[in-house]
Amino acid sequence: MSKALFDDPAIDALTRMIIDLASENWVTRARLAAVEAKFGSVEDVVLSAEAEAALAAERDAFVARIFSVLDK
Repeated sequence: MSKALFDDPAIDALTRMIIDLASENWVTRARLAAVEAKFGSVEDVVLSAEAEAALAAERDAFVARIFSVLDK
């Protein structure tokens, strides 16, 4: 088990979550930079209508899952 950073376990959990999210964000940025270095800027990419629809469906499911905790 890891050492507590704060006396309040809720603050400790939030701090660890933020650090995990920052780590995930950095990985995503590094991967995007690698893709852009190989293929050019993402602004130049045009997705098919099917890919746009699939991405929109994934986004909607993601948003619903993330914010579902507020429905309780």
